[in-house]
Amino acid sequence: MNDSTIPTRIARQLAAAQERFRTVLDALDASVSVAPIGSVELLFANRRYRQWFGETTDGHLALLAQGGAPQTNATDESVDAVDSFVGLPLDDLTHSFAPDHTDIYVQQLGRWVELKSRYLTWVDGRLVQMVIAVDVTARHDAEERAAAQEEHTQAVGRLITMGEMASSVAHELNQPLAAISNYCAGIISRSDSARLDAAELHDVLEKIAHQAQRAGQIVQHIRAFVKRSAPQLQVANPRELMDQVTELAEISLRRRHITFESLVDDDLPDLCIDPVLVEQVLLNLIRNGADSVDSAERPSDRRSVKVCVRARGCGCEPAAIEFRVTDTGAGFAAENANRLYEAFFSTKSDGMGMGLNLCRSIIEAHRGRISATNLYNDGEVVGCRFTFWIPVSARSAPHPGSQAGSYSNSIG
Repeated sequence: MNDSTIPTRIARQLAAAQERFRTVLDALDASVSVAPIGSVELLFANRRYRQWFGETTDGHLALLAQGGAPQTNATDESVDAVDSFVGLPLDDLTHSFAPDHTDIYVQQLGRWVELKSRYLTWVDGRLVQMVIAVDVTARHDAEERAAAQEEHTQAVGRLITMGEMASSVAHELNQPLAAISNYCAGIISRSDSARLDAAELHDVLEKIAHQAQRAGQIVQHIRAFVKRSAPQLQVANPRELMDQVTELAEISLRRRHITFESLVDDDLPDLCIDPVLVEQVLLNLIRNGADSVDSAERPSDRRSVKVCVRARGCGCEPAAIEFRVTDTGAGFAAENANRLYEAFFSTKSDGMGMGLNLCRSIIEAHRGRISATNLYNDGEVVGCRFTFWIPVSARSAPHPGSQAGSYSNSIG
């Protein structure tokens, strides 16, 4: 072989390799672009980049800027920045955008893209930056649909809860309405017999107003609970939250002859939560506890559901607020321990299997955890306790897990 043909053969091989390289990158379902640091020169752009942004670095720089990385315009500062990279291993120059900046919406394209970038040494020795943008619009749309479906499921759960409590609510509303009717009948009777003085009339009207206000509060609270709205985080006080829960829980449990008790520690810090959703969790757990008490056929002195709310964590600043819902029911079977939170799994013949699954979703959306424990006395199941906690603030990072003590059959 003539030595003079070697350079030609090598050149052909390099050209073929370059063509294969370009063919592979052009086939990618992602935009790939390469530009030097501190320059507007576009060294490489694959087919998808050219379709999206053309033949200039405008798209490359715009993606970097929108993703949170500095633009690479040629300035004295950028040149100094390039000089500072000299000698660093390439692994140290690898850059992925922060998680909350990974996905960006590109107005020019009307698409969501996921960005990744990496610093490379180009063939001529220059430091360059490669940017890869993957179209994730379909994934983003699916996540939005899933979020909307989750919101709808939560609303349906609240409607189911109130549907199951409908007879109790009607009975509770009947009490103030019956009282108003009786007061009015008394006024009419006394008025007909001319035995009604002004002071007595004023006293009766005050009682009527009080009963009307009570009925209005019940209706208002039920409407606020059932109303479908987007989850909204706000500062909420645990004691005020439990006051709202107690009002609805007592309506349901009173007619079932189940004692309800609420114990809330003093001076608990506020929580950043969606109070309606957390209220929904508590009411679901209370209702489940009441159902368990009924199924266990406990005597009248052992028919109870209790909620305890306390701080969790050491020191003056608690890391989380813990809610414990304890009942005197039959507990759960050991073989069902790992399935309690599964969607569509229920131990009730008429259950839909959405309650506990929804409860866990809501608590975990608040960065909390939920667990369940059977309670024993001399080997006999005497009740069940559901425990969940919610961090005091978004910055808190409490340790997941339950405080089940020596009890067995604990799951979380």
